[in-house]
Amino acid sequence: MFFRRTTVLECGASHTALGRFSLTSSGRLRLEDYAVETFALEPGREADWLERTRAALALLRSRISDAGTVVLVLPAHATLVKFIRTPRVSRAQQEKIIRFEAQQSLPLGEAEVVWGSAPAGGTDREAEVMLCAAKHDALEALCAAVEAAGFRIDRALPSPLATLAACRVQRMEDDSPAPVLLANLGARSTTLLLVKPERFCARTFALGGNSATAQIAEGSGRDFAEAEKFKLTDCPRHLLQFAAESFATRLGQEITRSVLHFQRQSGVSAPARILLTGGAARLPGLPELLAAKLGLPVARLAVLDALEIGAAAAQAWAALPVPPVSDLVGAAALQFGRTLPGMDLLPSQLRTRAAFRRRLPWLVAAALLMLAALLPPIMRWRATSAAARQKTAAIEREIAPLRAREARNRANLQRLDELRRQIAMLQGIEDRRVAWLALLADLQDRLAATEDVWLERMSVAPAGGPPPASSAAPLRIAVSGRLLDKLNPRGVTGAEAQTRVKHLLGDLGGSPHIERVEAAHLDRDRSGILQFDFVLVARLDRPL
Repeated sequence: MFFRRTTVLECGASHTALGRFSLTSSGRLRLEDYAVETFALEPGREADWLERTRAALALLRSRISDAGTVVLVLPAHATLVKFIRTPRVSRAQQEKIIRFEAQQSLPLGEAEVVWGSAPAGGTDREAEVMLCAAKHDALEALCAAVEAAGFRIDRALPSPLATLAACRVQRMEDDSPAPVLLANLGARSTTLLLVKPERFCARTFALGGNSATAQIAEGSGRDFAEAEKFKLTDCPRHLLQFAAESFATRLGQEITRSVLHFQRQSGVSAPARILLTGGAARLPGLPELLAAKLGLPVARLAVLDALEIGAAAAQAWAALPVPPVSDLVGAAALQFGRTLPGMDLLPSQLRTRAAFRRRLPWLVAAALLMLAALLPPIMRWRATSAAARQKTAAIEREIAPLRAREARNRANLQRLDELRRQIAMLQGIEDRRVAWLALLADLQDRLAATEDVWLERMSVAPAGGPPPASSAAPLRIAVSGRLLDKLNPRGVTGAEAQTRVKHLLGDLGGSPHIERVEAAHLDRDRSGILQFDFVLVARLDRPL
């Protein structure tokens, strides 16, 4: 079982009580701490109830160090109780029937109320279900007041269900199978429950201890708040007797009417005894008066016999009159799952938040388990990573000299490449110098073989022409020369001189250094001397 401790907050018509419970190893409930704030709210001032409750909540919160989450018990006067019957069908079909019956039975629209249901027994053919509903606006206002005081609400229970659970706890102790009529006498209303081991019926009506207090106030001439204290302390016997008899008479009539209603509607048998609980049950002489009027044994609900009382609760008890704790005990029993399934009347938004808070410990536990599951791989990874880093560091120390040597080798190779480029450049210069010498020598030989011819000018590229476009383009050498025409020293150059020049040009085209001869031009105007111009195109495989 997940819950081992719980805190219950009961907002009654004339009091606000808080109880802290735990579950012992033997499965008994233990009241660890208890606090209550009472206030007198005279008839006709019911609109002040929320403000009085808000002030009582603030006082209770100031007494405790850690509020935590609480189970909120709603007052009986703020809860509507109805019983419906459904056929014995599957759970899903029964939920649809309950929703339909709730829409038909509730006096307000479904959007205006918060409602819930709980099984109430039944027959072989039919199942009885208890519907509990509260006005949405009133419930939200009360929950806001509770949370404003510093409490976090885990669930909201209707008072009749908490009273029923307290009765079940007490019946577990005395193990009595006889039907019991339980009367929870509050300040403004009374809830009657006819309880059998397998079934129960409930009814709430507007009759409470405030009616007796009002009679005492009228008879004693005191205001309502003074009469409330006077009722339980120094009230004259005759005045108290009169108020108790009047209250017992009206209560007995309502009990008789309710029992007849239970028998007619549900077919349950009459109760064997009556148990009283709630603040108005402390009215002196009330059990005896009811027993005389109804002819049944009447006693107060001994729910404390089913509890273990802690030291803090016992100390608080000594300073307070006997407090109404039945709804606190019943709500704690429902929270611990010791009785019938509970009901939650929290508005949807608060219910979602409460459900998340209930799941939060499981989520935290799941996260911790996930972290715990990840710890061995993480530790293994860290150890492997540390070992790998150590090996890497050792390898780095070994290869550091090799890397330095490699760097030096790369630098030497770069310098070697640079030297090779320089050598290739110098070798090219040398080859061109030798090639020029060979070309000039070849020209000299060919000019000598032609005779009477000389060169006046040699230049790279024609005079006024562009330089070579790139190193891959052939070199062009513009040459200007003259040939002496001995046969015609004074006249126009003859054909024989022209033939010699053309032979020379053809011979130059056969030079191993020349690719071809271009742009040949002969000037015959001058007598005795033939001037010629041409362009030598060098070979690419023998650069100059």
